[in-house]
Amino acid sequence: MKKVMLILAAACMTAAANAKILRVSNVSGSSAPYTSIEAAHDAASSGDTIMVDGSNAKYGGDYGKYDITKKLVIIGPGYWLVEDGAVAEGASSAYIQTLNLKTEGIVVKGMSIGSLNVSGAKAVINRCHIGGLNFSSGADNGVVSQCYITGSPSGANYIQMTNNIFTSTTAYNLLSGFKNSYIAYNTFRHKNIKMTSVTNTTFEHNLWKEITNSSTTNSLNDNYSIDIINTQATNDFIDKDYYALEIPADVVSKYGAFAGDSPYVLAGVPSGPVIQDLVVPTTVEMGSKMNVTVKIGMVK
Repeated sequence: MKKVMLILAAACMTAAANAKILRVSNVSGSSAPYTSIEAAHDAASSGDTIMVDGSNAKYGGDYGKYDITKKLVIIGPGYWLVEDGAVAEGASSAYIQTLNLKTEGIVVKGMSIGSLNVSGAKAVINRCHIGGLNFSSGADNGVVSQCYITGSPSGANYIQMTNNIFTSTTAYNLLSGFKNSYIAYNTFRHKNIKMTSVTNTTFEHNLWKEITNSSTTNSLNDNYSIDIINTQATNDFIDKDYYALEIPADVVSKYGAFAGDSPYVLAGVPSGPVIQDLVVPTTVEMGSKMNVTVKIGMVK
């Protein structure tokens, strides 16, 4: 048994060592080797990471529509980066119109997505700005955390949704299809939440105004009712100062997206190492070394 464990450990280390990071940018003049997610996806192998640069979507430079059919990690820079003070003026999110996750175990972080459709199991969606969010039948055991979601999500079996902010331009937020799921520490910026075909699902530590429970098999434990829709109703962007003004401090610490062990993160900057500063000389004498200074920070 010990020999088998050593072989497995060696195999895992080899796989990790062979994993690649592929960078994508569709901004003219970028040094990134790939200009589209499609090209990076075609060059990638299972276990690789695709780093996606900001796409200046407000000027029409989005990444289009694409199907992910390999077990990959896809990481963007976050969203509302300027509004939240994460970076300087001019930085933008990596926006893709439609992203379809079609195989098991895909991870997506820090992206801005118009419509996210999940048909593969064990997907992990973290710190993304999402319009429509749909888990199809069989897309079980998915995790959605620390995201800003503007549509009405549909779920599957054993979905975990925690520390997200939900809003909607329709008359109500609609939750549909969630079964045996866990929905906790979310903020619903709408007065009415309705459910359809939601069963055996636990709701706790959420902030909302009103919810219509569709089944007696659901468990609603220790949620807090408060009207938080009126302020900033015409603006998606929402920051922690808004909560400090509109919601009592003792409520914020126990309920909603900013509570719990993994609170909502402003700007949606993905966790892990980030380059905070980079100094590269514009010129260097022939035969001399080029001294490059890189400052690395860690986002929790």
